[in-house]
Amino acid sequence: MSHKSLLVLLLVTMAIATESPALQQLRKKLEQSEYNSQLVDMLELSLAGGQLDRVFELLQKMIDDLTGQINSANLEYASRMAAFQQSIEQLEANLASLQNEVQTTNRKIGEITQSISTLTSTSVSIKKQLEAINQREEQIRDNRAKEIQSVQTNQTAAQKILGALEEIHDKLVKAVLSNSGSFLEETEKQEIIKQVKQELGHKHPLALLLDLSVKFDEVTARKAIELIEQIIASIKDGQQFREENQTAAEQNFNSLINEVSILREKLGQDNQKTSSSLKNRQNDLNIVQRRNKQLTLNQENTQQLLETTRVQKDLYDSNFRSNASKREGQLNSLKTAFQILRDNEQALKK
Repeated sequence: MSHKSLLVLLLVTMAIATESPALQQLRKKLEQSEYNSQLVDMLELSLAGGQLDRVFELLQKMIDDLTGQINSANLEYASRMAAFQQSIEQLEANLASLQNEVQTTNRKIGEITQSISTLTSTSVSIKKQLEAINQREEQIRDNRAKEIQSVQTNQTAAQKILGALEEIHDKLVKAVLSNSGSFLEETEKQEIIKQVKQELGHKHPLALLLDLSVKFDEVTARKAIELIEQIIASIKDGQQFREENQTAAEQNFNSLINEVSILREKLGQDNQKTSSSLKNRQNDLNIVQRRNKQLTLNQENTQQLLETTRVQKDLYDSNFRSNASKREGQLNSLKTAFQILRDNEQALKK
């Protein structure tokens, strides 16, 4: 029963309160407080009512109830504080784990970033090599086309000269074999000289031979025939050499093109593999960055929850200690009152 119930009971059963040495002792013994003042007032009202035994009974019950409340509060305090401590320890463990995971993902981000940088440099290098090899192939084909054009031009020119020289050769041979008194007409001679100069040049030995001869007789013609035959043979040898050289040049061209194709294919495979690896690493980076962001958020939330739990624990502990102090004071006051009344029981009954 509370002190208010006791007050009601005492008010009903007691009409007049009187001072007694016991009450005076209570007022001096108990500290000044609202609770103690009310307690003394209630006891004071009980002295004239002749129900001291009932007062002892109610005081004992109040002592027992308050003791039970204190014990229950202590048990709840121990349980709540243990729960707070368990929560704090779990949050501390979670926070440490999250911190380790954040550090791990940060290292992974650094490793993946370095890998991406290396793969990017490799990709750029491969693309430059591919560009260079394509330019190399284009240059090889261009050189080969120019070479073929040059050979065709030379062969055409040589064939033209060869045809002219063979024609001149035939004329001179016929003239030598004709045994006519007049060897060649001047017009024919000039035509041959003109043709030689046109095909071989003004300073060619054959042109000089014919142009500088005082007369175009059989001796000169034979010398010219011999020189023309040498030139024809040289031209044919040159044509054959160019044909043979073109066979070797064509083989070399095909070999170079084949090497370029093999290298380009290898570089293409390397480029595809590098691009695939680069894409995979970029995907890995995105995944790890998202994971890191979530872990960092979890870490911040866990840190905040840990701080909040610590504050709640301290606040609960402070409130409990304050209430516990009040309850202990009330219990001590009840016990003191009970003991004083018990000590003065005989005097109060008179």
